[in-house]
Amino acid sequence: MKTISAKDIKKNTIKLNNMALETTEKVVLKSIDKAEDLQEFTAKSIKKTLDFSEKQQGKLFNNLEKSKKMIWSNVNKGLGFFSKN
Repeated sequence: MKTISAKDIKKNTIKLNNMALETTEKVVLKSIDKAEDLQEFTAKSIKKTLDFSEKQQGKLFNNLEKSKKMIWSNVNKGLGFFSKN
């Protein structure tokens, strides 16, 4: 039977500790990389959404302006018709 010495325990503990530290470091670095990738993707998605919203808002205001002009034109025609009579 092999006896376990304090030196062996210390050596194995140091190896296990180093392995745990290396593994933890790899996991943390990989997580940070994934978070950065996700943040970049999210930023691009938000930018595209805001650009689309800006275009839609521009179209809406253009249509509102056209409608306003048409309404005022019709109101002025109606007022002109009634003022002549």
